Amino acid sequence: MSNFDVTVVGELNLDLILYGLPEEPDPERELLVDRLALTPGSSSAIFAHNLAVMGSRVGFISRIGDDPLGRISLERLAQGGVDVSKVRRVSGPTTTGLTVILPRGRYRNILTYPGTMFEMCLRIWTSSISLPQSTFTYLHSFCIAPCARVLRSSSAG
Repeated sequence: MSNFDVTVVGELNLDLILYGLPEEPDPERELLVDRLALTPGSSSAIFAHNLAVMGSRVGFISRIGDDPLGRISLERLAQGGVDVSKVRRVSGPTTTGLTVILPRGRYRNILTYPGTMFEMCLRIWTSSISLPQSTFTYLHSFCIAPCARVLRSSSAG
Protein backbone atom coordinates (compact mmCIF):
# COMPACT_ATOMS: atom_id res chain seq x y z
CA MET A 1 0.00 0.00 0.00
CA SER A 2 1.28 3.47 -0.84
CA ASN A 3 1.79 6.27 1.68
CA PHE A 4 -0.03 8.77 -0.53
CA ASP A 5 -2.54 8.76 -3.32
CA VAL A 6 -0.57 11.59 -4.93
CA THR A 7 2.84 13.13 -4.28
CA VAL A 8 3.23 16.62 -5.75
CA VAL A 9 6.66 18.07 -6.55
CA GLY A 10 6.53 21.79 -7.25
CA GLU A 11 6.99 25.30 -6.03
CA LEU A 12 5.27 26.72 -2.98
CA ASN A 13 4.48 30.36 -2.44
CA LEU A 14 1.61 32.57 -1.34
CA ASP A 15 -0.79 34.65 -3.41
CA LEU A 16 -1.69 38.09 -2.07
CA ILE A 17 -4.86 39.27 -3.83
CA LEU A 18 -5.80 42.95 -3.44
CA TYR A 19 -9.39 43.85 -4.37
CA GLY A 20 -10.95 47.21 -5.18
CA LEU A 21 -8.23 49.02 -7.13
CA PRO A 22 -9.21 51.56 -9.78
CA GLU A 23 -8.79 50.62 -13.44
CA GLU A 24 -6.26 53.42 -14.01
CA PRO A 25 -4.38 54.29 -10.81
CA ASP A 26 -2.74 57.69 -10.50
CA PRO A 27 1.07 57.51 -10.33
CA GLU A 28 2.84 58.37 -7.08
CA ARG A 29 -0.37 58.16 -5.08
CA GLU A 30 -1.19 55.75 -2.26
CA LEU A 31 -4.20 53.62 -3.11
CA LEU A 32 -6.54 51.95 -0.63
CA VAL A 33 -8.01 48.54 -1.36
CA ASP A 34 -11.42 47.20 -0.29
CA ARG A 35 -10.18 43.82 0.94
CA LEU A 36 -7.39 41.31 0.57
CA ALA A 37 -6.85 37.57 0.58
CA LEU A 38 -3.68 35.63 1.39
CA THR A 39 -3.98 32.15 -0.08
CA PRO A 40 -1.76 29.20 -1.03
CA GLY A 41 -0.16 30.07 -4.34
CA SER A 42 1.39 28.25 -7.30
CA SER A 43 -0.61 25.79 -9.31
CA SER A 44 1.19 22.81 -7.76
CA ALA A 45 0.32 23.88 -4.20
CA ILE A 46 -3.27 24.75 -5.15
CA PHE A 47 -3.59 21.34 -6.86
CA ALA A 48 -2.23 19.53 -3.77
CA HIS A 49 -4.44 21.52 -1.39
CA ASN A 50 -7.61 20.90 -3.42
CA LEU A 51 -6.92 17.15 -3.75
CA ALA A 52 -6.40 16.86 0.00
CA VAL A 53 -9.57 18.83 0.79
CA MET A 54 -11.49 16.38 -1.44
CA GLY A 55 -10.16 13.45 0.60
CA SER A 56 -7.00 12.27 -1.17
CA ARG A 57 -3.85 11.46 0.77
CA VAL A 58 -1.38 14.02 -0.61
CA GLY A 59 2.32 14.57 0.03
CA PHE A 60 4.14 17.69 -1.11
CA ILE A 61 7.84 18.15 -1.94
CA SER A 62 9.22 21.65 -2.27
CA ARG A 63 11.74 24.17 -1.01
CA ILE A 64 10.90 27.39 0.82
CA GLY A 65 12.72 30.08 2.71
CA ASP A 66 12.93 29.98 6.49
CA ASP A 67 10.83 33.12 6.77
CA PRO A 68 7.28 34.18 7.74
CA LEU A 69 5.89 33.62 4.23
CA GLY A 70 7.32 30.10 4.21
CA ARG A 71 5.78 29.31 7.60
CA ILE A 72 2.38 30.62 6.51
CA SER A 73 2.60 28.59 3.26
CA LEU A 74 3.27 25.39 5.20
CA GLU A 75 0.48 26.10 7.69
CA ARG A 76 -2.07 26.69 4.93
CA LEU A 77 -1.19 23.48 3.09
CA ALA A 78 -1.17 21.43 6.30
CA GLN A 79 -4.54 22.89 7.34
CA GLY A 80 -5.94 21.55 4.07
CA GLY A 81 -4.66 18.06 4.90
CA VAL A 82 -1.45 17.99 2.83
CA ASP A 83 1.58 16.21 4.30
CA VAL A 84 4.37 18.83 4.18
CA SER A 85 7.07 16.78 5.92
CA LYS A 86 9.20 16.74 2.71
CA VAL A 87 9.13 20.52 2.25
CA ARG A 88 12.62 21.83 3.01
CA ARG A 89 13.07 25.18 4.74
CA VAL A 90 16.34 26.88 3.89
CA SER A 91 17.96 29.94 5.36
CA GLY A 92 19.91 32.37 3.26
CA PRO A 93 19.38 35.31 0.97
CA THR A 94 16.58 33.72 -1.08
CA THR A 95 13.20 33.73 0.63
CA THR A 96 9.81 32.20 -0.10
CA GLY A 97 8.14 33.45 -3.26
CA LEU A 98 5.11 35.72 -3.35
CA THR A 99 2.65 36.57 -6.11
CA VAL A 100 0.62 39.78 -5.87
CA ILE A 101 -2.60 39.72 -7.90
CA LEU A 102 -4.41 42.96 -8.72
CA PRO A 103 -7.88 42.24 -10.17
CA ARG A 104 -9.04 45.15 -12.36
CA GLY A 105 -12.48 44.22 -13.69
CA ARG A 106 -11.72 43.11 -17.25
CA TYR A 107 -8.13 42.04 -16.54
CA ARG A 108 -5.66 41.59 -13.71
CA ASN A 109 -2.02 42.36 -13.08
CA ILE A 110 0.10 39.53 -11.68
CA LEU A 111 3.47 40.36 -10.09
CA THR A 112 5.70 37.51 -8.89
CA TYR A 113 8.81 37.39 -6.77
CA PRO A 114 10.01 33.80 -7.50
CA GLY A 115 12.10 33.38 -4.34
CA THR A 116 13.05 29.74 -3.90
CA MET A 117 10.97 28.54 -6.89
CA PHE A 118 13.93 28.17 -9.26
CA GLU A 119 16.35 27.12 -6.55
CA MET A 120 14.04 24.33 -5.44
CA CYS A 121 14.06 22.63 -8.82
CA LEU A 122 17.79 22.32 -9.16
CA ARG A 123 18.20 21.06 -5.62
CA ILE A 124 15.37 18.52 -5.86
CA TRP A 125 16.79 16.87 -8.97
CA THR A 126 20.46 16.99 -7.99
CA SER A 127 20.00 15.80 -4.42
CA SER A 128 19.22 12.40 -3.01
CA ILE A 129 15.67 13.20 -1.92
CA SER A 130 13.65 10.06 -2.41
CA LEU A 131 10.03 10.24 -3.50
CA PRO A 132 7.57 8.74 -1.03
CA GLN A 133 5.62 5.72 -2.16
CA SER A 134 2.57 7.05 -4.03
CA THR A 135 -0.04 5.83 -6.44
CA PHE A 136 0.70 8.93 -8.59
CA THR A 137 3.49 11.51 -8.65
CA TYR A 138 2.79 14.93 -10.14
CA LEU A 139 5.84 16.94 -11.26
CA HIS A 140 4.84 20.51 -11.89
CA SER A 141 5.94 21.72 -15.35
CA PHE A 142 7.24 25.06 -14.04
CA CYS A 143 9.70 22.99 -12.05
CA ILE A 144 10.60 20.53 -14.80
CA ALA A 145 11.65 22.99 -17.53
CA PRO A 146 14.57 24.64 -15.66
CA CYS A 147 15.65 21.26 -14.31
CA ALA A 148 15.61 19.62 -17.72
CA ARG A 149 17.92 22.34 -19.07
CA VAL A 150 20.33 21.78 -16.17
CA LEU A 151 20.25 18.00 -16.62
CA ARG A 152 20.82 18.27 -20.41
CA SER A 153 23.75 20.67 -20.00
CA SER A 154 25.38 18.56 -17.28
CA SER A 155 25.10 15.33 -19.32
CA ALA A 156 26.51 17.02 -22.46
CA GLY A 157 29.79 17.92 -20.75
